[in-house]
Amino acid sequence: MTVNETTLMAALASVQDPHTGKDYVSTRAVRNLQINGGDVAFDVEMGYPAKSLVPQLRSQLVAAATT
Repeated sequence: MTVNETTLMAALASVQDPHTGKDYVSTRAVRNLQINGGDVAFDVEMGYPAKSLVPQLRSQLVAAATT
């Protein structure tokens, strides 16, 4: 499956930061987006320590990116 940046960013915008209530796309927290055919990689930069949130956020972002 080939993914394009517009569709991926729209999907990722559905995931909200639990502390701010804002999505990661509109706050420009999604960084280093790379699309290689069906493979996708990106970073999410947070303005606060969030190590305890990583597993939950990773699951939500992966789910959004694969739908």
